[in-house]
Amino acid sequence: MQTYIVIGAYQFIGFYVTQYFLNQGEEVIGIDWADKEDSPYIMEEKELEIGRSANYIYFPVKKLKILDISRQDTVFISCYDIHNGKSDKTEWLLSEIVSFIEKCKKNGLSETPNIVLFMPVEEERVFQSIISSIEGIDSAKILYLPTVYGPWQSEGMSFEAGINQRGPSVIEAAITNEYRGDALYVTDFVNALEGVLNSSSERSIQLSSNIADHWNECAKHVFDGEIASSFAPSTLSIKKGSIVEVECKTDPQEGVALQRKHNKRLSLLKKWRKA
Repeated sequence: MQTYIVIGAYQFIGFYVTQYFLNQGEEVIGIDWADKEDSPYIMEEKELEIGRSANYIYFPVKKLKILDISRQDTVFISCYDIHNGKSDKTEWLLSEIVSFIEKCKKNGLSETPNIVLFMPVEEERVFQSIISSIEGIDSAKILYLPTVYGPWQSEGMSFEAGINQRGPSVIEAAITNEYRGDALYVTDFVNALEGVLNSSSERSIQLSSNIADHWNECAKHVFDGEIASSFAPSTLSIKKGSIVEVECKTDPQEGVALQRKHNKRLSLLKKWRKA
């Protein structure tokens, strides 16, 4: 029986991937760098979802190098979450992850586990050390992701900022820094993950939505008219690998509504805890 190792288990993408495999009855080792003191109620909520499973074990990143895993195991590394999160430990995180990969390679490239990088489609330069470390590993894959949205989306992303009614300058900065060429609802991505990995022999795969102008369609349901009108629909298209289209079962309006409902619940929970 193989084990899944998710680096970024309490982040956005990593949390959903962890939850998915636990729901399939698989064994998952979660690795994360989150500081519980910064967001205790968020951590507690996520731990209620995944921490109660008997198939789940958690390790902080600093203990990553002590893990002994076999070649049939799969390691998911969420560079996407590192890029879009608020961590001030990026250089240290990258160093720890690279050291772990190098340790896995010591038994020979043919003995390394399956490694899958979740990479933001618009930014990979900062992750060059990780990309370089997987060179020569035949089982390694890079999945390039467009903007992914839904409950638990990172605070620095534009839909989250818009739904939480941050100031116009904060929202506009988030929009400016975000890839607006495409989007995927998080569970549509996660539900398609195994199929994508099993069906494509390509090393670099870029996921795309089957909904035209997906990001722009979401934006219509998030931002008010003034903000929306100040940003022309994006025509930017980036190609980083073999394109695989994801069948989206959640339309933009529904996806935004689910993210909004989740945020309202979290807001009430936060107020209750402070009372």
